Amino acid sequence: MAGRRYIRLKEIPPSTNRVQTPQESYRHFVDETLEVGPFLCRSDSNGFMVTGNEIDDDIEGLVFLGDSFVESIFSHEESRFVSRVERELAASGIPRRCLNGGYSGTTSLQLVNILLNKVYPLIGAAGTVILFVPQSDVKLLADEASYWTSSDLYASLLPPAVAEATELAQGLESTRRVLQIAVSVARELGIKLVLVSSPYRSAPHGEDAWLAERLRGDTYNRLLGWRKDLAATVSRVAADNGIPFIDAASYMRNQPDCFYDELHLNSKGQFVFSSWLAHEISDYLGAPASLNEPE
Repeated sequence: MAGRRYIRLKEIPPSTNRVQTPQESYRHFVDETLEVGPFLCRSDSNGFMVTGNEIDDDIEGLVFLGDSFVESIFSHEESRFVSRVERELAASGIPRRCLNGGYSGTTSLQLVNILLNKVYPLIGAAGTVILFVPQSDVKLLADEASYWTSSDLYASLLPPAVAEATELAQGLESTRRVLQIAVSVARELGIKLVLVSSPYRSAPHGEDAWLAERLRGDTYNRLLGWRKDLAATVSRVAADNGIPFIDAASYMRNQPDCFYDELHLNSKGQFVFSSWLAHEISDYLGAPASLNEPE
């Protein structure tokens, strides 16, 4: 029988209950602030990571989407920023069930699929989604097929297909178009969407020894430039559509001691980021017109 292809839904398998410990080969690429572990990885029946907090099932859900930055697999369950935000919102008198839909290697195109085919049936109209535009997207900026890549890690189809079209938009123009699709999906379905620029490790050249060793020569400025341009694209799409934007990348800029590698928060970073993010999110909760057509 001929092999079958299918559209990939990136998520932690539903009802997962396991522990994970970083392998020694992985530790070779991170700094000393990554904790030893093991780290608990649990998910609910819909594939959202469990926060470990006591919260009623009938409380309104707040969905967090993104790549491994949101997933935070190598942080303790109660320390992940989504878990911390859930506790801080409850303490502020605006409780929400914070649903962690982060997954390693997810791209913006895959988030459109998740938003349409997984999130909407669960939260319906008027639900709120905090969408962290993935740093995974940077890996595709130079790919001729962009988000329709045949890379095993980033492909939206499995087994991957080879793109045959010759006029696919490349680089950040492709990112803009994919994010515009996400905004259109949310607006059409009545979902309140908040776009977020995902943070990354940065510092002036020479001020972070780990980063300078990891990104040598022209790679340093080129990669950090791409990441900065990605954040600017997210901001522009939000402004063009009149929807909320959280500039997390700018907030975490030049705080390398909050990361254990290029893209993932250590225990200090989880604490610092969650306190700031909870305050930012509270400004948008309950805003009924956040996805109205811009005037």
